[in-house]
Amino acid sequence: MEKPPSTDGLTLQLARLLQYRKEKSDKKPGIILKREEIIGSSPQLEACLELVAQTANSDLSVLITGETGTGKEIFATAIHKNSHRADKRYVVVDCASLPETLVGSMLFGHKKGAFTGAEKARVGLIKEADGGTLFLDEVGELPLAVQKDFLRVLQVNRLRPLGSDKEIESNFRLVSATNRDLKEMVQSGQFRKDLFFRLRSATIALPPLRIRPKDIKDLAVHYVAKFCDRYEVETKGFSSDFFETLASYDWPGNVRELIHTVERVLATARLEPTLFPRHLPTHIRVQKARALAGKTQTAVEKPKLGALSVPILPPLQEVREAALAKTEERYLQDLMQITGGTIKEACRISGISRSRLYHLLQKYEVGRL
Repeated sequence: MEKPPSTDGLTLQLARLLQYRKEKSDKKPGIILKREEIIGSSPQLEACLELVAQTANSDLSVLITGETGTGKEIFATAIHKNSHRADKRYVVVDCASLPETLVGSMLFGHKKGAFTGAEKARVGLIKEADGGTLFLDEVGELPLAVQKDFLRVLQVNRLRPLGSDKEIESNFRLVSATNRDLKEMVQSGQFRKDLFFRLRSATIALPPLRIRPKDIKDLAVHYVAKFCDRYEVETKGFSSDFFETLASYDWPGNVRELIHTVERVLATARLEPTLFPRHLPTHIRVQKARALAGKTQTAVEKPKLGALSVPILPPLQEVREAALAKTEERYLQDLMQITGGTIKEACRISGISRSRLYHLLQKYEVGRL
């Protein structure tokens, strides 16, 4: 006959059960991200958001990479807003716009009289970020001469304002972003290797919009609603081919280009209740028309047997617009070539106004010689 468990054994099992329940109840709930303006649910975007969740509440330096317009600054803001520094300063520095002669002063600050024109002392941007987050946008544009001093600041959290004989502390979290290949810049001597390694303690590579087409509709719907609210107009409906046309475009300017396009669409549609492809800029509709024309040509060259072998043609209007756009672009190229880029002469020959000519040159991205 089997002996019943001892009292000591039951007590030990009960203690373990209670400890397990306590540990389970003490577990923090999953992180609910403040996504800011990060719109979409594609796997590529969700992977980036997972990295935000993993890094946000630490003090790791984060490097955000991606093409122009992919939303690097929005992701940087999300990292700050989800961190334990969220109630502190968030200082944004556009490295591309820093005057090369003043970059040291603007970052590190200076004492009165430190150089010609320094009529009063200035607190640098690094010190302004003390306790909070410093976001260096376009960090690849940071002058090489400043990179060494900035690296030391990252290592010791101390800096010396220009003209001062004393160091000051600044405890900040660094987030940086670039659309350039920093690794390639390191190899060519344009960027310090040690600073590069320090910046990329964690890296978030944002995908271009063209490889996450699932998000295009969500983005368009979101920003249409946002701009309708801003301009106090009724919310718009959408035709099915409106989204098809958006998805057929490759969006070289990424999310930023899509946002500007949506705002332009609303200006074109005005009080019309539904948005159609005709409201979109010509170059977007042309790309879809060319794609359809290519499919039609393939279908004609390689017809299928049977009753359903008739190729599907694009709408005549789209074909006309594509042909017109191609003709206008070629004409403008020839016009600029003939006139040597002289606007006055180009207007005389073409018979169009200066403003109209500038509009067409910008539309087709035809440069002046």
